[in-house]
Amino acid sequence: MADTGDISRARICIDFGTALSKAAVCLDPTLPLEVGVKPLPIGAISGAEHPLLTPSVVYVDGGRLYFGPIGFEHARRGVENGRDPLLSFKTVLGAKNVDEALATKIKPSVDPTGTFTHRDILVVYLAYLDQLIAEALELAPNMPPGTALARRRYTSPVWRPGSGIEQVFERIFNEAAAISFKLGRQLLSREGVSIAQCKDALDKAKANPADGMLETGIFEPHAAAAAALAFTTQPTNHVMVFDMGAGTTDIAAFEFDERVDPPTLSEIKEARQCSALAGDEIDRIIIELMMRKAGIEKGKEEEVRAARIARLAGRGLKHELMRTGRTALKLGWRTLQIRAEDLQQDERFRAYLNALVRTIALSLQAVIPRAEAMGAPVVDVVLAGGGAHLSFLPQLVQTAHQSINTQVKVRCGPLSPINPVYEGIDPILANVFPQIAMSVGGALVEMMPAR
Repeated sequence: MADTGDISRARICIDFGTALSKAAVCLDPTLPLEVGVKPLPIGAISGAEHPLLTPSVVYVDGGRLYFGPIGFEHARRGVENGRDPLLSFKTVLGAKNVDEALATKIKPSVDPTGTFTHRDILVVYLAYLDQLIAEALELAPNMPPGTALARRRYTSPVWRPGSGIEQVFERIFNEAAAISFKLGRQLLSREGVSIAQCKDALDKAKANPADGMLETGIFEPHAAAAAALAFTTQPTNHVMVFDMGAGTTDIAAFEFDERVDPPTLSEIKEARQCSALAGDEIDRIIIELMMRKAGIEKGKEEEVRAARIARLAGRGLKHELMRTGRTALKLGWRTLQIRAEDLQQDERFRAYLNALVRTIALSLQAVIPRAEAMGAPVVDVVLAGGGAHLSFLPQLVQTAHQSINTQVKVRCGPLSPINPVYEGIDPILANVFPQIAMSVGGALVEMMPAR
């Protein structure tokens, strides 16, 4: 296919992560992985820390909109003025009433002008991603001509078959395509885009939408399970996806049957859970522990300011604490510090871990009997999302497994491109694979029917 330029089977999948956005292209699911599947370097285009990840950030400042890392820079400077960035689109994507969530005005601390709804910002941000993807495709080697015109998919934290949600997002993608065409590379400018230009582009896009090439949404755990099965050298019949993001921890399990053609990847619906026991909650526990140790009182001006700074820095604090055993937050002339031992002894964190064990056990209780019935010796628990590398997660899974009387074993670890050829071609992939797996799997997966 790469020789002919045929893109009829190509798919591009976008993952609007709570903290970071990603995109991947599958040129053809029948090609070898190292040829057919490519994560796109949208972070390299946006100027982010990692070439495959870009911050899911929009910031309104001085009558202009800024996106990604540039928006994050403005957000750091805006702390003193009581300003917030828009940090996540998962709230909208996962809302029970999507139409209502989309129509809601952005809160004043994010958009003091009162101009934009959540739908407006999502459309403009998607136009920004479209520009990142177009430039990333130009950078990626051996891309067939016209790959930017491949059908699009997006990953969703919830799945609503037959709900009409596709029509809503098809309109959003179509309007975003029109805005991407109208504003072009201006969306990537360090100077941002004026509110007036954005509003004009939004109005014109509603009146004359383009073709956003949306094919479908993909349930995130389905995408992660597809990635796990595609890249493992030791496939199992049962895969449980433990996806700890910033805002939610989602668990879903799948039964893989390769005896039929095409193979089926059927969800074990009883195992599905969505929990607030996620990365943001750990961040909050760490920040509150820091402030308690420093004697900062709740509700005071210093505490409000610290919370705003911590919201931007929380992810880094958590990973530094897990990696080095200590972390610190600079707050004016003060430095707030904690050690890993402080966190391990914290009652709220211990309660968090116990609750997470119970949540994992509930899902395993739905999966293990299915494995026993098939005589399957092992269930794979794959760790996905930004929290996949948290050192305590494998032990929590094993603790939950030990509470169940079974001979079925559990194999647990972060999603990884075990395929040595693929990892050899792209060494930067290994550490971030749990985060990009949804976009990779979402682009790769064939729409296999549930049984």
